[in-house]
Amino acid sequence: MTDIPALEGSMSLPRIQHFPEQPVLVRHADLSMAEIASIDSKGSAILQDVLSYLDANGIEERGAAFFRYDVVDMDGVMSMSFGAQVAEGTLGSDDIRAEILPAGRYVTLNHHGHPDELYDVTVMLMAWAEVRGLRWDVEETPAGDRFAARLEFYHNGPEDPPEQWTSEIRIRLRD
Repeated sequence: MTDIPALEGSMSLPRIQHFPEQPVLVRHADLSMAEIASIDSKGSAILQDVLSYLDANGIEERGAAFFRYDVVDMDGVMSMSFGAQVAEGTLGSDDIRAEILPAGRYVTLNHHGHPDELYDVTVMLMAWAEVRGLRWDVEETPAGDRFAARLEFYHNGPEDPPEQWTSEIRIRLRD
């Protein structure tokens, strides 16, 4: 039998909420699970590039920074976006693009603890939604499952010890 680590953090109960569309600046990357598996991941460095762009251009963040799982292939390459919420009309650059997170109903929950636990928390959230008959806004493609919006927001981060991070998982439901 495989040892399953206990979750040390805490999480809220899942809930369904409506969110309006949100302008964002993002940088895209294709990464393997191994590349995003640790705190010092390539994904964190890419997100830092976006935040540095905001700082260098005097752009104010309008909410928590995030990772977005655009196309999920757990055994292959994940197509991801790393970004920041910004004001409408904010312009990007060649590799940092202005996009919109879609409005709609989302399942969301908060997690307080080490980000290494987010995989297990997401698995539990997916199971919770399935039991309730909820359907994700997702399309199966040859590259993997393409989500309309599958997000992890980081309400605090690198300057804090990882065990004290507060993250939010938010996944858009099909209308």
